[in-house]
Amino acid sequence: MNEKELSESIEEIVKDFFRRAGSEAEIKKISLEESDGREVLMLNLKTKEANIFIGKQGLVLSDIQLLLRKMIKKKTDKDFFLNLDIDDYKRYKEDYLREMAQGAADEAIGQKEKKELPLASAFDRRIVHLELSKRKDVKVESEGEGEERKIIITPLD
Repeated sequence: MNEKELSESIEEIVKDFFRRAGSEAEIKKISLEESDGREVLMLNLKTKEANIFIGKQGLVLSDIQLLLRKMIKKKTDKDFFLNLDIDDYKRYKEDYLREMAQGAADEAIGQKEKKELPLASAFDRRIVHLELSKRKDVKVESEGEGEERKIIITPLD
């Protein structure tokens, strides 16, 4: 299966999934990218029922992402990591998390004390870790288990 056929097959799988769910989905972007040594299928959709398909804190979106990944693998025999975004929800959320992380780091430094960020999602914690890894004036660690997991930002002297 060449790249064009693969792309067309993925588009059909995605459109069929949303059609069966009672909605139309417009594919805004579909691309294969390399990240951490593995292929990532980036898929950005637009739909009128975005809130339903995103769900509270993106939980429905995560479930749909998993289902579509399995469907794509079964139909194309390609095992990609799928990064599904609907109406740029993840992009806006990442921007918000980056700003929040920088603000919390600045607060920790200004107050010269640790700052806790209770982030339940591994996705959210990863974004904060990546954003603050660029800074040399704070140390960032995850602490706790499961739903109690949080990020601790500690100012460095």
